Amino acid sequence: MDIREELKAVYEVADKYLEAGRTGDIGLMKEVFHDDAAIYGHFEGEVLGGPISLLYEWMESFGAAKDIEGVILSVDVVGTIASVKVQADNWCGYNFTDFLNLLKTDQGWVIINKLFNHT
Repeated sequence: MDIREELKAVYEVADKYLEAGRTGDIGLMKEVFHDDAAIYGHFEGEVLGGPISLLYEWMESFGAAKDIEGVILSVDVVGTIASVKVQADNWCGYNFTDFLNLLKTDQGWVIINKLFNHT
């Protein structure tokens, strides 16, 4: 696969991530994250983190973020790793900057961790 195809595939994962948030589709969110993915960041002055199931629980309690304004700010692909910076404003009333780190597996690109900052 050439770099253009890899970039397109990584953008598709990031787009699915935002769509999952917009629709509240936890199944779709699980498709883009590796089963052993982790999430860490700052939220309302506290450092939070742990397994990606914390994101699914948050989505379950808040539901769809139909008014989310999500923008992919940057994508960097190097071989079988990638990093995506996403600005997600009005995610259930909160604004986030996310750094999504991806790994290319036999099944395609998956997010292995999410580092976020709540503003």
